[in-house]
Amino acid sequence: MKYQTNPELGPYINLWGCDICSILSKVEKRSGYTWSWTNEQIVEVYKRGILAKYIQEEVANPDGSPLDGCDVEDYAGFYNLAAEYAGINSICLSMRFEDHLYDPLANEEEILELKRADHAGSHFVAGNGNTAPKTLETELEFDPIEGGSITAAKGWIASKRILVF
Repeated sequence: MKYQTNPELGPYINLWGCDICSILSKVEKRSGYTWSWTNEQIVEVYKRGILAKYIQEEVANPDGSPLDGCDVEDYAGFYNLAAEYAGINSICLSMRFEDHLYDPLANEEEILELKRADHAGSHFVAGNGNTAPKTLETELEFDPIEGGSITAAKGWIASKRILVF
C-alpha cells in the first residue's frame, strides 16, 4: 500500500489522507494482496469519492493552500467504490463505531482511531483484528505515515471503525 505522505498523492491526502489510505489498504487485503494501488489510481478513486460525497470536499485557504479535507463521510460507500474500481469482488455492508476494546468478528475489518496527549486531532490506521494482548503495537496492521507516525508511537487507540462484510 502507498503511504499518504507520498508527494504524488497531493497536499490534501498528504495532510489528512490517513483514513482514506487505511480503507484502501483493506481493499488490498480483501483482494488477497493481488491488487496494489498506484499513485494515479489512489488520486482517481479519491476524486471519485469526493464526487460521490463519500469523502469531504477539499477546502482551500485564500492563497490556495489546503485548509481542510479528506474526512471519510461514508466508509462503506468509499470502500465499495474503491473495491469496484480495483475489480475486487468484495462488498462492505456497513460501518459502525466501537470501543477501543472491541474484538472484530471474522467478517469484519477495523480502522483504528488513534489519539495522543499533545495533539488535538486523530490519526487513523488499519487494525489487524488481534484480540490479545490489547496494545497499539499488537493491533496495528498498516500505518499510512511512511516510517510510522508519532501518534502510533506515542498514542493510544481511542475507538474503532468496524467495516462489516
